[in-house]
Amino acid sequence: MGSVFKKFTAQDKALIPFNAHKQYDFTSASAASNSLTWFNSSWTSESISLYSSASAIYGGDTKNVIKYNQIDHLFYRNFKKDIGVRFGNNHYLNQKRELYEKANILSIPTGLYGHEIKPGSFYLSSSTYEVIDDGYGNLVRYDQKDLIDTNYETDVRSRILDIGPINGFKRYDLNVYDGYTVDGIDQYFYLDGVKRVNPISSYSTPEGDEYDDSYFYNLLQYKNVNFSSQTLNGGNFPCIDFNSTILPSIKVGHKGDFNFNKNDDFTISFWAKINHGGGGTSYLVSKSTTKEANPGNFPELHNSASNPYSTPYEIEAEPQFPFEIYAIGNQIYFSRSDGEITTTINGTFTLNTMTYFTCRVKDGTMAIFKNAVSLVTGTDNTIKQTQNTANIYIGNKGGKEKYLNGSISQIQIYNKAITNTQIGFHLNHGNSSPYIGNIFYKNGFITITHPKYLSMLAGANIIQSLQFQGSHQIYEHEYQCTIEEHEYNNTTNISARKIGSIYEQKIAGFQTSSVFKPYVTTIGLYNESNELLVVGKLAQPIRMSNETDTTFVLRWDT
Repeated sequence: MGSVFKKFTAQDKALIPFNAHKQYDFTSASAASNSLTWFNSSWTSESISLYSSASAIYGGDTKNVIKYNQIDHLFYRNFKKDIGVRFGNNHYLNQKRELYEKANILSIPTGLYGHEIKPGSFYLSSSTYEVIDDGYGNLVRYDQKDLIDTNYETDVRSRILDIGPINGFKRYDLNVYDGYTVDGIDQYFYLDGVKRVNPISSYSTPEGDEYDDSYFYNLLQYKNVNFSSQTLNGGNFPCIDFNSTILPSIKVGHKGDFNFNKNDDFTISFWAKINHGGGGTSYLVSKSTTKEANPGNFPELHNSASNPYSTPYEIEAEPQFPFEIYAIGNQIYFSRSDGEITTTINGTFTLNTMTYFTCRVKDGTMAIFKNAVSLVTGTDNTIKQTQNTANIYIGNKGGKEKYLNGSISQIQIYNKAITNTQIGFHLNHGNSSPYIGNIFYKNGFITITHPKYLSMLAGANIIQSLQFQGSHQIYEHEYQCTIEEHEYNNTTNISARKIGSIYEQKIAGFQTSSVFKPYVTTIGLYNESNELLVVGKLAQPIRMSNETDTTFVLRWDT
């Protein structure tokens, strides 16, 4: 045999990365044996658990508070504002992240998913539901995967007001400082074990800013309200409670987005439980009656007895208004006015029962839906503009009268007419969202956050099938070895000796012929210590040329 040695230069080497996708399929048993773990977690404002005396030395935290707080800190808290510091890829138009009081967390080891979980490859089925990822980091139901845009309004730019409130669970009990229960006993302490001297009976927005849950960060103000957990079609969601005796209110400042004139389509939806009795009147959601003004334009308002210091001042608004939704007895009303013509439609509902209402204007037709069923329709007869500069008030009329006694939740205003189909699916999901949770591809975390679907990972042996593809980054090493025409033109193979022996020194006569050309069968790579690192066997011998250079390309993956 013959050989030639060549020293590589930097130009002879190349490193090419690429991803290889490996398919995995687990059940509960195989997932556990491969170190896939899942937890039920719950919120508390503490950073660590208060372990009871009966707890194991490293256990006892059935709420998995630390895991919840880590997920919240890394992926959810202020993710719309602090998008630059969030882990993983995200885009506010494509990904929705909502974290309620409880969450299920599935953790996949890095050794399995590698560089990342391949987007669009995740599938999880349990005894209750099947979910997949949509390729953008959202989990959706498998049976709805192809109809999300048809069944739900998912464009975040169309939902111009959204008051869940998602974080209402943090104010269920205004007097619990640490938000935690030890051995079944609520810890009603303010600081250092000292009870609150003056218990808090209702919540009002403190000094500073408070915003809604939409992507437009509408500034809002709570006054004398409380928060509670209520079941909305299978899931427990935060609700806002109104006690009419303490004059409760929610105020959202005027914004041009809420001015719907003639020929403008829009939709207002919310859950409400109204307890004002058969003869009561409660305003639910309205943009009428009251607006804010600069006191400099109204000298009579300066140092008035009703509002001596606060600015801006509130005065009567224009007579026209884009919408009023209110209830009298067991009748719900939907009104619009251009200042001269007022159009009102109304229908019946059951008092003291949580009900999903949708008020819609579409192509000049006003409609009220009760639990996704059309209750009443009518023609919008307004002629002139209905826009005004009033605030939006929720739970009262103009911040002054007709206060709601009851509960309201998931208050959403859309700048379009959502379809009958969408109204039905919004009802079924409680918060109008098709998204069950999130998948963080580069971190191996899967979260179930929608209150209706928390049973998916609740308990052992719950996983029927867990499938995903791990993207493992592989590097292709490429070496180019060029043999010049004069560097390899003979061989020491014994078949080319005069006598077929390793001891024979004389070459056979045919080697001196001009048509003789040696063949290459093997290529090896050595390090600086002449240690063989890689051997490449050619599929067939390659004949060399003494007229031109010959280049071999050797590739292998690591």
